[in-house]
Amino acid sequence: MARDQNSTNKGKRLELEKIMEVGRMNGRVVVPVFYDVDPSEVRHQKGRFGKAFEELLSTISVDESTYSNWRRQLFDIGGIAGFVLVGSR
Repeated sequence: MARDQNSTNKGKRLELEKIMEVGRMNGRVVVPVFYDVDPSEVRHQKGRFGKAFEELLSTISVDESTYSNWRRQLFDIGGIAGFVLVGSR
Protein backbone atom coordinates (compact mmCIF):
# COMPACT_ATOMS: atom_id res chain seq x y z
CA MET A 1 0.00 0.00 0.00
CA ALA A 2 2.82 2.43 0.79
CA ARG A 3 4.27 1.80 -2.65
CA ASP A 4 0.94 2.75 -4.28
CA GLN A 5 0.79 5.96 -2.24
CA ASN A 6 4.38 6.83 -3.20
CA SER A 7 3.59 6.24 -6.87
CA THR A 8 0.51 8.44 -6.56
CA ASN A 9 2.47 11.26 -4.90
CA LYS A 10 5.19 11.04 -7.53
CA GLY A 11 2.52 11.11 -10.23
CA LYS A 12 1.01 14.26 -8.73
CA ARG A 13 4.40 15.97 -8.76
CA LEU A 14 4.92 14.99 -12.39
CA GLU A 15 1.42 16.29 -13.15
CA LEU A 16 2.24 19.67 -11.59
CA GLU A 17 5.44 19.78 -13.61
CA LYS A 18 3.46 19.12 -16.82
CA ILE A 19 0.80 21.74 -15.97
CA MET A 20 3.46 24.39 -15.44
CA GLU A 21 5.31 23.39 -18.61
CA VAL A 22 2.17 23.51 -20.78
CA GLY A 23 1.20 26.83 -19.22
CA ARG A 24 4.56 28.37 -20.08
CA MET A 25 4.76 26.91 -23.58
CA ASN A 26 1.20 27.78 -24.61
CA GLY A 27 0.81 31.07 -22.78
CA ARG A 28 -1.88 29.59 -20.54
CA VAL A 29 -2.76 31.05 -17.17
CA VAL A 30 -2.26 28.67 -14.26
CA VAL A 31 -4.36 29.57 -11.22
CA PRO A 32 -3.40 27.56 -8.15
CA VAL A 33 -5.74 26.70 -5.30
CA PHE A 34 -3.97 26.49 -1.96
CA TYR A 35 -6.13 24.36 0.31
CA ASP A 36 -5.22 24.75 3.98
CA VAL A 37 -1.66 25.80 3.16
CA ASP A 38 -0.01 29.20 2.98
CA PRO A 39 1.35 29.85 -0.54
CA SER A 40 4.67 31.03 0.94
CA GLU A 41 5.11 27.56 2.52
CA VAL A 42 4.75 26.05 -0.94
CA ARG A 43 7.02 28.64 -2.54
CA HIS A 44 9.83 28.11 -0.04
CA GLN A 45 9.04 24.50 0.96
CA LYS A 46 8.86 25.51 4.64
CA GLY A 47 6.49 24.88 7.53
CA ARG A 48 4.08 21.94 7.44
CA PHE A 49 4.21 21.80 3.66
CA GLY A 50 8.02 21.71 3.60
CA LYS A 51 8.09 18.96 6.22
CA ALA A 52 5.57 16.86 4.25
CA PHE A 53 7.54 17.45 1.03
CA GLU A 54 10.80 16.31 2.64
CA GLU A 55 9.04 13.26 4.12
CA LEU A 56 7.74 12.38 0.66
CA LEU A 57 11.20 12.69 -0.82
CA SER A 58 12.61 10.39 1.85
CA THR A 59 10.16 7.64 0.80
CA ILE A 60 10.63 7.73 -2.97
CA SER A 61 13.62 7.56 -5.25
CA VAL A 62 14.14 10.59 -7.50
CA ASP A 63 17.28 11.83 -9.17
CA GLU A 64 18.77 15.25 -8.42
CA SER A 65 17.40 16.74 -11.64
CA THR A 66 13.83 15.69 -10.80
CA TYR A 67 14.22 16.98 -7.25
CA SER A 68 15.46 20.34 -8.53
CA ASN A 69 12.63 20.54 -11.07
CA TRP A 70 10.01 19.86 -8.40
CA ARG A 71 11.46 22.49 -6.07
CA ARG A 72 11.51 25.03 -8.91
CA GLN A 73 7.92 24.20 -9.89
CA LEU A 74 6.76 24.58 -6.27
CA PHE A 75 8.64 27.88 -6.02
CA ASP A 76 6.96 29.10 -9.20
CA ILE A 77 3.45 27.95 -8.28
CA GLY A 78 3.78 29.40 -4.77
CA GLY A 79 4.51 32.79 -6.31
CA ILE A 80 1.42 32.87 -8.53
CA ALA A 81 -1.66 34.67 -7.30
CA GLY A 82 -4.36 32.09 -6.75
CA PHE A 83 -7.07 31.07 -4.32
CA VAL A 84 -6.28 30.39 -0.68
CA LEU A 85 -8.87 28.24 1.06
CA VAL A 86 -8.48 27.84 4.80
CA GLY A 87 -10.83 25.73 6.88
CA SER A 88 -13.46 25.56 4.15
CA ARG A 89 -14.99 22.15 4.43
